Amino acid sequence: MLFLFYKENLMKNILKALCLSIVLMAFSTLPSKAFIMDVWELRGVTGEEVSEATIAFKEKAMAGGAKYTAFRSSTKVRGDDTLDTTFVHAYYDSYEDQMTTQVLVGQNPDWFASTFGELDFTDVDNITWANDLPVGEVAAGQTVAYAMVEITSGINFLLNFPEMQKKMQELGAPVQVASASCALCGAEVLPTNAMVYFSAANPVDMGKGLDIFASDEMQRWMFSNMAPHANFTDQGIVVFNN
Repeated sequence: MLFLFYKENLMKNILKALCLSIVLMAFSTLPSKAFIMDVWELRGVTGEEVSEATIAFKEKAMAGGAKYTAFRSSTKVRGDDTLDTTFVHAYYDSYEDQMTTQVLVGQNPDWFASTFGELDFTDVDNITWANDLPVGEVAAGQTVAYAMVEITSGINFLLNFPEMQKKMQELGAPVQVASASCALCGAEVLPTNAMVYFSAANPVDMGKGLDIFASDEMQRWMFSNMAPHANFTDQGIVVFNN
């Protein structure tokens, strides 16, 4: 029991270090054309239920002309509320594709009613994120460690961000380091205005990436080149279900 307690707290400390450091690197402006991602945070339902509904909804929506580049669900395995928190992620190439898809979904309510509508949610939040890189370069992988934050000052970290990415790559971390700005944030998520994350092919690679990030060499570089200028609103690790 003592070992499990120590292991749990060690993982929490590493995750906090990850979020504290990488979140401060990015403060980007809203791009005109980019990778767009809608994220719905669902509570009160299981990952299996959401995964089945996600697959069924995607099939109906894509057959009806929806312009998703990807449509997936994930389960939160680390962080707060891990027992009943799942996510649905919808990706688009542009805001035009996003708005076109929303119109189609509104015109075809049965897509939702026959899939997600059959689930008993206790709470749902929604955020739209934007990034100025193609989705294939920043959202690959089955495991993501993320932090949602309010960045209060970020220019120095934005300038250092490419160097941090390069250093993690040089150290052999099998993760992609990326960030996104909040394009549409409702009152329930404000003052969150950014998200940063490590994306890995699987949980094992994520663990390797976190070990490298927690190394003395990487931490010395991080604390020598970046100062904290952000307030955390949520953080965790998610594993995609489909």
